[in-house]
Amino acid sequence: MTLHVAILDMQQIDPPTGGGRLRLLGLYHALGPDIMARYVGTYDQPGFGPSRQFLSETLEEILVPLSPAQFAAAAAQAASLGGRGVIDVSFHTLAQLSPDYVAAARDAASWADIVVFSHPWIYPLVRDGLRPDQLVVYDAHNMEGLLRLELLDDRGLGTQLVRGVVAVECALCRTAGLVLACSQEDREAFVGIYGVPPHRTRVVPNGTFTVQVRPASSQAKAAARAALALDDRKVAFFLGSNYAPNADAACFIARVLAPALPDVRFVLGGGVGDSLIGDPAADRVHIAGPLTEDERRLWLAAADIAVNPMFGGSGTNIKMFDFMSAGLPVVTTAIGARGIARAAGVFAIEESQHFARRLRDLLAQPERARALGQAGRELVERFYSWERISRDLGALLRRFSGGCAPRPVVSVVIPTFTRHDLLGRLIACLAGQSFRDFEVIVVDQSEHRWPEAEKDFGFALHYVHTDVRGAVAARNTGAALALGRFIAFTDDDCEPDPDWLKAGCSTFASNDVVGVEGLITSDHVGDPGWRSVTNDGFEGVGFMTANLFVRADDFHAVGGFDVAFDNPHFREDTDLGWRLQQRGRVPFSRSARVHHPAYPRTIERESLEERSRFFEKDALLLEKHLQRYIDLFFREAQWQHNPFFFEYLKRGAVKYNVRIPEAILEIMRR
Repeated sequence: MTLHVAILDMQQIDPPTGGGRLRLLGLYHALGPDIMARYVGTYDQPGFGPSRQFLSETLEEILVPLSPAQFAAAAAQAASLGGRGVIDVSFHTLAQLSPDYVAAARDAASWADIVVFSHPWIYPLVRDGLRPDQLVVYDAHNMEGLLRLELLDDRGLGTQLVRGVVAVECALCRTAGLVLACSQEDREAFVGIYGVPPHRTRVVPNGTFTVQVRPASSQAKAAARAALALDDRKVAFFLGSNYAPNADAACFIARVLAPALPDVRFVLGGGVGDSLIGDPAADRVHIAGPLTEDERRLWLAAADIAVNPMFGGSGTNIKMFDFMSAGLPVVTTAIGARGIARAAGVFAIEESQHFARRLRDLLAQPERARALGQAGRELVERFYSWERISRDLGALLRRFSGGCAPRPVVSVVIPTFTRHDLLGRLIACLAGQSFRDFEVIVVDQSEHRWPEAEKDFGFALHYVHTDVRGAVAARNTGAALALGRFIAFTDDDCEPDPDWLKAGCSTFASNDVVGVEGLITSDHVGDPGWRSVTNDGFEGVGFMTANLFVRADDFHAVGGFDVAFDNPHFREDTDLGWRLQQRGRVPFSRSARVHHPAYPRTIERESLEERSRFFEKDALLLEKHLQRYIDLFFREAQWQHNPFFFEYLKRGAVKYNVRIPEAILEIMRR
């Protein structure tokens, strides 16, 4: 069945310049072959006529001009605010002056199975025509209430407009069956400020078209520099629209970075260059101005490094994904990197007072810079490719479009990779569960699809086949699609007892229980010739995804598993368990039993040295949870029976730039 999705906003998509337009095109250009998307937007300035075109095979753009009366009213408000544009924040109060646009938005909403409000401005114009069977989605480019408070609050008209923004955004959040945030920080704001239940929120990040933006070869870089008539100076590139936080960054580049590094050519691409008009510091930078798509790619190819000194705003910076997709090393502030998954050596984060020094050091270390650029490209390909994000969003929308069907009590999430025979054994165990109100989500990273994916096992099975490798990412993917009130994690080689789900779910009787750690049994326990997996005797210490239940609201509230612990995956479950304990209790249930077979150490991947490599991830756990990790370190005492433990702990400390505390160093010196 073809699914109809209407996306409503008050900007155009084509040409896709600026973060908002790029997000619209990226998210909705390829939701799936059986999902038709219709976008209704308009122009933010007069002089344009109606337009209707397909931007992809499944994304149609309809643009309806606003009336002269609405432009005049918005201009009068802007004049009262010293020229600050407010056509967006006042849209819900003025759009009735443009009946053609309102009619087009209402018509699209009536046609759709799913209505997406990309920004909240259109919601009041169509809400009385929305149907109970429609899924309403708020695609939040920013947490608009907080952003507009930062930009407009003046105890006058600006404050009045901000109050209107908050009212509209809050109303939409309470109506929406799904709220999409760009970052975990924004999602937390929607939950904390507007009271959105966490299970109705998902982080759908910004991204870039990785097929179009690729690292330049040395020949391509030379050609790009020749085409732009550049000399031998290093090129540091910044990209952005003329938006207040971008303007602050441009000012910092021109007034601080350029004087500190006179041998570097700083280039400002996009409309942000206009913010320096009349500023004497503008002569210190090259203002490239608004760029076509080809010009943007040319500058990305010609640049040696990217800078992103952002000090305000919300959401995530799409420019970061362009920089990383192009293989450029990036120096950014923490705000500039907001919402981007952490990984070792992906970009350099620096405070403003040390930014110039870090930039200078990185330019003097070409191998280090090259490694950063390569790691950034790999991260973008895994998590921030619009081609992948759009497809995944389509799957998410289809999962949530089931109308008012009751949620299952529990969703079982299973990552699997090249072990379809073991997966079949696990599925048979789930088919025999005494508790029946559950669904199963299998995220398969194998090269070939599981042959039994379409088979009826007597329960709802949702199968995902993906080329993204990593158990942590797979668990997050499964949890994002989960509809249950609880999420149960287990591994493809495990064998749950028949009463596993019954016992696990019953432990949530108290509202302060946010998760449940179930008993994992194994064979050959204590035999050094086997790798047995058990938590018996380590209750409440490490947590293991072989048997872990989490309340869905709490899983999403803490942001799920940290993908920094992926490839190889290790300690991500410990990290999640410790973060969950900051929200409530995670009791241990000996009744919710799962058996994890042991593996002989003679198998290469199961050998002690090979498995010890995973302890590199202990450095990340140490950094995030210092005291908890020290307690775990002495409780497990890995060094007493594993001669490789300290070697890989030290490697992880170097890799992730983590300082090992004295209490552990003292043991290492013995």
